[in-house]
Amino acid sequence: MSIVAEQVSSTLEKYVPLLGSAEIEELRALAGPLEGATVSMVNSTAVGGGVAEILIRLLPLMREVGLDPRWEVIEGGPEFYEVTKSFHNALHGQATKLGPHDFEIFREYNRRNRERLALDTRFVVIHDPQPAGLIESRTQNDPRKWIWRCHIDLSHADLTVWKFLEPYVVRHDGAIFSSPEFSAARYACESWLWTAWRLIDLRCCFRRR
Repeated sequence: MSIVAEQVSSTLEKYVPLLGSAEIEELRALAGPLEGATVSMVNSTAVGGGVAEILIRLLPLMREVGLDPRWEVIEGGPEFYEVTKSFHNALHGQATKLGPHDFEIFREYNRRNRERLALDTRFVVIHDPQPAGLIESRTQNDPRKWIWRCHIDLSHADLTVWKFLEPYVVRHDGAIFSSPEFSAARYACESWLWTAWRLIDLRCCFRRR
């Protein structure tokens, strides 16, 4: 499902008192070479979640600096969201009893969404674990750049769930975390890892590209 994020009036000038004008000008400069670049932002809900609240405000800022973002929301039944809620809790360190059947539910709904979503953009940003299986649609010579945006603290993640998700995550070109501590020591390659400290965090990704 494609979402049109026009509900919130957000401009970079509103962030000047918080960040300073130099930061905003740097952001505009970094975005310059990427003018017109298409970006798919993919998450699991259009309303009611923290990622949705971020995207509602982030997409207008991306358009302001010349990018062309699209917001795609995956679809799933109650069993899928029950499983991914358990994933979320387990990645935060809670004990889990997830097993093969639960992992198969995750695979099946991601397979259905791979068939449904085109994601024909220059960048594909996957938010959190729910859509991580979409990376399976990546081909050998895929021109798209895939980025995993993790909003979860993985420093004490349940290893059973993480070992299931890791093969999907490491197929991305890079990952963005909200804090260095959230990634812990799970990634040996520093060049693959970026951290984001502000709402306008995609600048970290684009700087590396």
